[in-house]
Amino acid sequence: MRISGLFQGSVLADAGRYQEALERFHSCIRLQPRDPEPLKQVAKCLFCQGRYQLSLEAYLEADKLTKHPDPEIYCALAECAWKLGDTERGVEWARAGVQAGGAERAGALLARLLLAAGDVTGALNAYDQALSNHACGADTLAAAGALRLRAGDPRRAFQLLGAALAQQPTQHAAALALAAMMLQHRDLDAALARLKAALAAHPSCVAAHTNLGLALLAKKKYVAALTCLQRAAWAAPLSSRSAHDLGLALLVCRRPASAFCRLAAAAAMRPTQPYNVLLIGVALERLGDSRSDAAYARAAALAPDDPLVRLNLAGRHARAGRLEPAIEEADVTAKLLQMMEKPDPQLASSLATLLALLREAGVELSQLPTNIPMEDVAVPDANDVVTPDEEEHLTADEV
Repeated sequence: MRISGLFQGSVLADAGRYQEALERFHSCIRLQPRDPEPLKQVAKCLFCQGRYQLSLEAYLEADKLTKHPDPEIYCALAECAWKLGDTERGVEWARAGVQAGGAERAGALLARLLLAAGDVTGALNAYDQALSNHACGADTLAAAGALRLRAGDPRRAFQLLGAALAQQPTQHAAALALAAMMLQHRDLDAALARLKAALAAHPSCVAAHTNLGLALLAKKKYVAALTCLQRAAWAAPLSSRSAHDLGLALLVCRRPASAFCRLAAAAAMRPTQPYNVLLIGVALERLGDSRSDAAYARAAALAPDDPLVRLNLAGRHARAGRLEPAIEEADVTAKLLQMMEKPDPQLASSLATLLALLREAGVELSQLPTNIPMEDVAVPDANDVVTPDEEEHLTADEV
């Protein structure tokens, strides 16, 4: 009778009929009050219903009835605590699950809880222990690889992500992380292949649409890039990142009015993000709106130590004929680049270009900053500066 009741309850739970399943399991509990299995099933149904506190209490009762440590109960308790916002207790129960022989599930859960608690090193160690002691699935490999990538270990991340895709080619998280690595190394064709595979598995993945759009933008496939970024913005209308990326692409395609609308939406959702405000300043300047100065100044106030923001502010002053503020901002940018452990060569080159333009405008050499990191950066001659007439123009079929 007990086995029949448990089986009927499991069938009802698998069909999503949790209340009927609970009634079956409660009848089993009345028949066998010292058996932990029906209690575990009750707790599982309560968890699926979102009643996490009741689920946790049921699992605790089941734990009292078990004669030996049950890793399944400990992992379930950790998940309940996580849902209830008690990460510290969740970590304790996940550790107990690992010690009780919870295998991959307990190790991966412990790593996720430690990461949620902000302990990145502990999470990395938990993943390493799980991977070394158990044959882990593609999801765990992908999560470990993505965390390794965040921690600045691209070689190990590449190995883990590759193993995840070899085990499950449709694992979109691993494909996205590998594509991000390839985009960082400017391997656009390989990144495009990974992103298309991720979209084939999950057509509604916002991150895949966004990264695919940015990769296509880098390859100057403007129509396809705008299409992908627009899809990402439609799929996630409350995502500041999606609106920002679409606004950036519209600026590249010289559509400042449309870019301003998207960037304003992004800034409304994240008003303290300096790059949203900076790009609004760029869009307003291209529209000939005098409010662009306020946007540039606001971006500098939000990120006073960001050399990219300060360099753009210097460029704005220079274009407006305000040479003294331009020199001051260029000097601040040069100092910020000097403070960086590894200065961005593109920023240093852009600063050198700006100084060359200021020199052409009649600024004395003694007034210009000289402490620019010049490693691998060629100082442009005045003849090397691109004038507006020499800029690349988009043809009608590209926008």
